[in-house]
Amino acid sequence: MEQSNKINFISLLLLFFFSACSQSYQPNKNEKLFNALSDESIEMRGKIIDIPESEFRFDYYDFDEKDSSVEELYRRGYQAGGLSWRGIVYAAIRMSDDKMLLKIRFDEEADGLAIWSYDRKNLEKIGRLIAVIKNNKKILNECILVAEKNGEME
Repeated sequence: MEQSNKINFISLLLLFFFSACSQSYQPNKNEKLFNALSDESIEMRGKIIDIPESEFRFDYYDFDEKDSSVEELYRRGYQAGGLSWRGIVYAAIRMSDDKMLLKIRFDEEADGLAIWSYDRKNLEKIGRLIAVIKNNKKILNECILVAEKNGEME
C-alpha cells in the first residue's frame, strides 16, 4: 500500500511538471543569441565572482553601463533593475539554449541581477548574451516580448 502511494505521488508530480512546462510560451531560436554562446570573441557584460568552495556568481547592473537601458525600460512601465533583467536574460536563454536554465539560479536585486552556477562557462555565456542584447535593440525588444509571454517581465 505504501509503495503504491509513493508511485501515485511521483506520477502526480511528473504530471504537474510536464503540464507546467508545456504551458509556457516556446519562442523561436535567435541565431545571434545562439551563436553568442560559443563566440568567445564577444566581450561579455557583467562580472563573474569565484566564491571558493561554492558556486560562481555573475553580477550585472545595467544602471552602471554607459549605454544603460534603465530609462527606456522604466518609461515602458518596467521595474528597470534586477527584476526586468531577470526576465530579459531568461528570454535570451530560452531563445538560445533553454537547457541552461536548469544549470543556473537567478537572484534578482532591486538594482541588478545575480546569477549563480557551479559552472563558470554558463555565466560567461550569459555575459555574452547580455552583450548581444545591449548592442541590438531589436533583440532586446524580442527578449522583452518573450519574457512577457512567459510571465517573466517586470
